[in-house]
Amino acid sequence: MVRVKIPATTANLGCGYDTFGMALGYYNYVSVTEAPSLSVKIIGEGQKFLQDTASNLVVRSALAAFELAGQAAPPLAFTCENNIPLSRGMGSSSSAIVGGIYAANELMGRILSEQQMLELAISIEGHPDNVTPALFGGFTVCANEAGMQYTRKVEVPASLRAVLAVPNFLLSTKKARAIMPKQVLLEDAVYNLSHAAYLALALAQGDVSGFGTMLTDRLHQPYRFTLIRGAEDVVEAAIAAGAIGCVISGSGPTMISFTEDDALLTDNIAAAMSEAFADHGVEAKIIIVGVDNDGTQVVG
Repeated sequence: MVRVKIPATTANLGCGYDTFGMALGYYNYVSVTEAPSLSVKIIGEGQKFLQDTASNLVVRSALAAFELAGQAAPPLAFTCENNIPLSRGMGSSSSAIVGGIYAANELMGRILSEQQMLELAISIEGHPDNVTPALFGGFTVCANEAGMQYTRKVEVPASLRAVLAVPNFLLSTKKARAIMPKQVLLEDAVYNLSHAAYLALALAQGDVSGFGTMLTDRLHQPYRFTLIRGAEDVVEAAIAAGAIGCVISGSGPTMISFTEDDALLTDNIAAAMSEAFADHGVEAKIIIVGVDNDGTQVVG
């Protein structure tokens, strides 16, 4: 049997639309073993409505890994222990994809390279910003040039803490992408470019404060805020409570704020975000986590 641990992720981080991602210390687990016939057991998030057949995303991703390696997949039994909320902007689909691919590769004796696993995961997910940190951990930057995927990882300072407010409603990535404009102002593009460059360099140098200052955006958040009731007030409340920055996590509706390791401060930020959502009639689950610099790993 192979059991792997896959971190939740947050994408975009404000100014890094479809480019930045970060792995969080909150995990799903996928166990795979050879069996007489295919079976899928789902525990936790999504157990009432996720498919338990060959069409399950974990299964499809695992079988795609076997196909890429040129091997026939034996009948497999899958157990998916899900903690990451579904359709909330925390990388639940990426965790399924990466978990399936990684576990299958372990069963095959690690035939596929990390780059092959990454490219396969991107081909299934459609974009790289969540699957990359899910696989590698840390803060990641992704770029595509002439059909080639380029990625870089930076280890995140261990002092960084994330406070996530997870609303009690779903927001599909498709809907969040559909609201995006086809054209943007040049000044907004320059704003994001400068902020993204500064943010990445700040993290690379361990400058948490500089990272927080750049957690803003003009390309996607102004439009997506209209899909998340109370989002702008959540940002203001989190910063007023001491967060170094607050943005939409991925395509939302989860809002994520950051601070350094201070239990009282993180509790205050959590309360402020929860209250701001409640003022708009939105119930939100609070998750406080550290960062993950290891990515997907085999566990006992």
